[in-house]
Amino acid sequence: MTSNELLTVTSKIGSMLISYGAEIYRAEESVNRIAAAYGFEKIEVFAIPACLIITIDGENGLPITRQVRITKRETNLDRVDKINNLSRFICSEKPSFSTITAHINKIQNRKTYGFPTILASYIIVGATFALFFGGGWRESVAAGAIAAVIKPIEMAVAKVKPSVFFSGLICSMSAAAIAVLIAEAGLTDGFDKVIIGSLMTLVPGVTLTNCMRDFIAGDFIAGLYTMIEALLTAVGMAVGAASAIALLTNIFGG
Repeated sequence: MTSNELLTVTSKIGSMLISYGAEIYRAEESVNRIAAAYGFEKIEVFAIPACLIITIDGENGLPITRQVRITKRETNLDRVDKINNLSRFICSEKPSFSTITAHINKIQNRKTYGFPTILASYIIVGATFALFFGGGWRESVAAGAIAAVIKPIEMAVAKVKPSVFFSGLICSMSAAAIAVLIAEAGLTDGFDKVIIGSLMTLVPGVTLTNCMRDFIAGDFIAGLYTMIEALLTAVGMAVGAASAIALLTNIFGG
């Protein structure tokens, strides 16, 4: 495998691991092991959630670098597992560049959960957490219904690629406004449990977990990045919900 082919393979695998929610150290270690398997001992890898940089020595002895900007991240542990298996296969079998590329394309084209399944999970999460935080069955139904509305809003907002702050703000503002209107209509005893339950679908729990995971592994820059991202999401949710509640309760005199 040539140095350019190796850079193409490792940058693709490393960026996929990061974009699908793997640990930073896992992405860097995978790149290092794959390079070592093909005889490239001198390699430098630097990764953060937004960027991957790989430098190796080319055939002429001069270093060559590949940088990948990672603009979209999601949690897909199925694909992380498949990429891990592919990395082990590469290290043990040392397949050709075309074989690796075919495996990568196959992983990228793996089916994910469809919209109905994701929507059902949002409804279950919203309804369950409303009960968990002390709401009744009416609050549970309302929270589930609002959570079902949050998903399409979240998808629509994602098309304009906003920051995590504005995404959380718009979704939480919409959810809180609907919850207040439902409460004012007398369909629930209050809106607090409904808002809390429905907004649990937006809480950046995975991001916070990744943050602590990166800190423990010693990847402090990556940990700070994900921590700030989680904090901005939480602040956006708080500002959005508080704004909707303040505005509508003043209008209705609540």
